[in-house]
Amino acid sequence: MKVKASASPSQRPASARAASACHPLPTLIAGLALPAGLMLSSGIAARPQEIGTRVGSTQPARVVRVTPKRAATVVRLSDEDRAWNAIRNSADPEAFKAFLSKYGPDSKYGRLAEQLAENAEIERLRGKEKRAADAALIMRDLAFDEFQTADLTPDGNLINPRILKSEVVAIELDREKGIALELVRVPEGEFRMGSPEQEAGRLPNEKLHDVAIPEFYLGRYEVTRQQWAFVASLPKVKEDLPPNPSQAEASRPRRPLRGAPPQADADTLPVEGVTWSQAVEFCRRLEKITGKRFRLPTEAEWEYACRAGSSKPFAFGDTLTTRVANINGEFPYGNGKPTPTAGRALPVGSLGIANAFGLFDMHGNVWEWCQDAFVEDYDYAPTDGGAYDVLNPVYRVRRGGAATFKAELCRCAMRGRAEPERTGACATCVGGTGLRIAILSQDLKLSGDDEE
Repeated sequence: MKVKASASPSQRPASARAASACHPLPTLIAGLALPAGLMLSSGIAARPQEIGTRVGSTQPARVVRVTPKRAATVVRLSDEDRAWNAIRNSADPEAFKAFLSKYGPDSKYGRLAEQLAENAEIERLRGKEKRAADAALIMRDLAFDEFQTADLTPDGNLINPRILKSEVVAIELDREKGIALELVRVPEGEFRMGSPEQEAGRLPNEKLHDVAIPEFYLGRYEVTRQQWAFVASLPKVKEDLPPNPSQAEASRPRRPLRGAPPQADADTLPVEGVTWSQAVEFCRRLEKITGKRFRLPTEAEWEYACRAGSSKPFAFGDTLTTRVANINGEFPYGNGKPTPTAGRALPVGSLGIANAFGLFDMHGNVWEWCQDAFVEDYDYAPTDGGAYDVLNPVYRVRRGGAATFKAELCRCAMRGRAEPERTGACATCVGGTGLRIAILSQDLKLSGDDEE
């Protein structure tokens, strides 16, 4: 194969010599072909070199940058560099604002931080608008709602009826169908949890001790079957929920309760037959659609809310009757007298009498789950209103008693227990157990509390 010799510069056409003058391709190619030692001694080898190439006579020149390898250098990061690396992938606008407040907008990453803070804020607002459109609405429309309460004499007569006001928050689940959960603000305070030794029906696990309770919100009523069915239809978080865990009540013949409707409205009956894990899942789904940390009340919160300032066996005084609570009135407490008994759960709030905090049916109707694991004493119970919990306890706490239980078992201090997942008919099964939801005030930021 013959190789054609290249023409000398003087033998090339004038146009070719002109192109060579504009694009020093031969010189650079020749330089690249030199030994490495000669390249480094030339004084220009450390600078990036540009090689211009032309294909034909009509194509534009293409520039290729060739950068020789350099020795590795040690890069020392400043405090600003480290701070930036820690937040640069954040989606929180406050992280960038904190960076700017420390290093300023004219710093190395200042302008970029301003832009990312603005972008993150826009995304946050978009997400907030979407949640407002898709999720339940939290409003304060029912703030300072009026309710009726009263006291009972030791023999069960109604005295001191009065109208009070409570701050109520409505969580609208379905506006068209009128499905909403109402929560009452429970003020912070301290109280003596448990019962004195002389209290009739007292159990050894009701030892008196002081507890401080932070402000929180608690369900005005027990969760109804209609509310349960709505939440059960929402997307699963950790486990499935049955649309109606309540079992049909086969009541024994009883004397009719005064004021009770002949046929209870099923939608407003309290849900019952709920396992503890199902009650927790109910709260998880509420949290998912609202962004608020709803949960079951702790045992201390429940008793504090039930008492509503009372240090007596019941929120209404020294006895309890079916005039103010749906219990088994055939077995009176203290000096009380037998009263008509329904023998079944009634629509929530249907008796019309709340305790002094504005909470209905804290005594009787259905048992209510608490967060706590059940232990036989209060020796290690928290004194700040928190829950006592252990892994996989045999029993969970339930409070309040139920429609078929006598007053003694519906006292404020009475500590019920049940096997958290055991259904069926037994003394410690979940039959007759429902729930009401709770949330700390600091976790329930309402529209208007702090406009952003």
